[in-house]
Amino acid sequence: MGATVLHNTFGMFENGDLHNGSEGFPWASEYVSSGGPLPNRDNGYLKINGGNGSSAFGTDKFYPDIRDDGATLLKAYPQITYMKTLTLDSNGNKSGGHIGMVPFDEDNNIIYQRHLGGRANTYLSRDLSAGDSYAYVSSNSGWDTRSNYIYRHLQIYPEDHPKYYRPHRYTRIGLGDYNIYYSTNGPELTAQGDYKLTLVNSSNTATTFPDIGYDTPSGTPVSNGVAGSTYMYGNYMHTYPTDWTRVAVTYTTMGNFGMGNYMPWGVKYLKFLILRNYTYRSGPNDGSFAIANMFVGPKMGGKDYSQILS
Repeated sequence: MGATVLHNTFGMFENGDLHNGSEGFPWASEYVSSGGPLPNRDNGYLKINGGNGSSAFGTDKFYPDIRDDGATLLKAYPQITYMKTLTLDSNGNKSGGHIGMVPFDEDNNIIYQRHLGGRANTYLSRDLSAGDSYAYVSSNSGWDTRSNYIYRHLQIYPEDHPKYYRPHRYTRIGLGDYNIYYSTNGPELTAQGDYKLTLVNSSNTATTFPDIGYDTPSGTPVSNGVAGSTYMYGNYMHTYPTDWTRVAVTYTTMGNFGMGNYMPWGVKYLKFLILRNYTYRSGPNDGSFAIANMFVGPKMGGKDYSQILS
């Protein structure tokens, strides 16, 4: 059941209801002007042919309301999308895959899971200086030792850094500004009772700590940057039905989006994201699907958007 909307924009993505056609979504294969999910506000839908799992961003930017401490989301934000399979692929499969948002920091860098704390949160137990071969930490809990380097970033939060000083939240020291890895041996117990991380390059060959331009004394917060879901996939649906289907998630707090439906620390703005036909990316990719009413907005004043997104 649909209802009438009495304004010209649609949530924080201005053209989320496609009242301006495909504007803001240049990756669509085709814009179809009618047949959308809500009869009383039918601006059509975007048709996507195939997709092969490829990522696509919208162009509109959504700026969430975050407290100055960078840790508190001041409003809850539901994200709601409608999907359906239009035509099956030649293997008889429907379409399906990841829908969500891609977060950016204040310098327009994409925020990945590996930039975020939440895993193996601890502190340096000894000073760490440029040229050192080891980093010493207080805890051996939670450190990943898989062979692929993307799971073994040493993320550092220097106290005097103007952007990355907040303990165990967002930093690009470990991935981005400086790529820092520890060996597959993980934390090794020392005679002093702390733990040694051997610093290596991406090939797991010994190296030394770079000059990052900031002091990292004993007590500096560190964590393990671990790869996972590349973006925020809050509206994931494995298979799109052949009837319009509503997918929804609500973001209520800040955190590592790889550990739940969190708005990531360090975020300045977000864009709409879809991985086109991710579920069946290895198939023939000759089917098609539709997407419409790409909405995100704050819950406030008792509004839950049920009257426009039922």
